Amino acid sequence: MWDQHQYRVERAQVVANAIKSKIPLSQVKTALDFGCGTGLLGLNLADSVGHIVLSDTSSGMIEQVNQKIQTIGNASTLQLASDELSRSFDLIVSLMVLHHIDDVGRQIASLSKAVEPGGYICLCDLDKEDGSFHQDDTVPHNGFERAFIEALLAKNGFEIMDSSTVYTNRKTIRGEEREFPVFMVIGKKGV
Repeated sequence: MWDQHQYRVERAQVVANAIKSKIPLSQVKTALDFGCGTGLLGLNLADSVGHIVLSDTSSGMIEQVNQKIQTIGNASTLQLASDELSRSFDLIVSLMVLHHIDDVGRQIASLSKAVEPGGYICLCDLDKEDGSFHQDDTVPHNGFERAFIEALLAKNGFEIMDSSTVYTNRKTIRGEEREFPVFMVIGKKGV
């Protein structure tokens, strides 16, 4: 169902290509797709990293990913019960997840601890918007100011390597086509 929305498939491919162009993935032995949903982003990176773990809190999403990865030798899943990770990674990626999390500062601090020294974190989410993106659904955040995400990463030991618009969602809201940019902030952890 989730994958039937072509813009989600396209967005994940565009973001994966941007990550491939900005992070030396040949050096990434272990990667984590945090809040993977059906695995659209992580599976687009699987051929470029040693091993990718696709994680989500939803058992339904993890079930869908498990079906997809049956023929992929370097991918596994992790159902998260809390925001604490018990292992570390060379790269953590996340796409359109943070605005669904109440305490973003705490979540980024937790993810930061799970990045190996010299490793990368790549957070992609909505730019600050007026709440129209989710229309009638309530989410904890209507996007973010990029400077806020950059500051949280810097506070947790990352040097900002890139901060840019990676994709633009287009939605028709009350008869009007609107654009909702998605940022990509990449940080490299100090050694």
